[in-house]
Amino acid sequence: MKAEDILQYKFNHGHPIQVRYNDIDLAGHVNNAVYHEFFDLGRTFYFKEVLGEKPFTYEQNVVIVQSNTTYVKEVFLEDELQILTKIIRFGTKSFDMLQALVANTDEGIVLTTYNITTFVCMNYKQQSPQLIPENWKKKIQKFDSVQE
Repeated sequence: MKAEDILQYKFNHGHPIQVRYNDIDLAGHVNNAVYHEFFDLGRTFYFKEVLGEKPFTYEQNVVIVQSNTTYVKEVFLEDELQILTKIIRFGTKSFDMLQALVANTDEGIVLTTYNITTFVCMNYKQQSPQLIPENWKKKIQKFDSVQE
């Protein structure tokens, strides 16, 4: 996926991100490891809004199996940021989440970073992958219009 393709998606979920002083490295921009904390916040609020208050249990959970981040533009302490999140693909036991960290500027929304994460549904009690729960699929499809 190319950076210019990312903002062509319709994102129905966004969450503001505050850059903290300790997020900044010696070069004066956000350290690359901090971006994953931003992505974690975005997906936490996404799952809560779309799947409900406490969607995960010991028997019905997810595990990250792959995460790919592309850094497009530096982020600085004063930047006004928002993390956009959506599900873009369903498999039978896995799904892909696209997240875009954008800065609100005088020129409009600017893409700074994006991430595609693959999740596998997991039953930790049985220590095995499981099918995506149908109620999750229905809620996500209604929210994000994801096709199977």
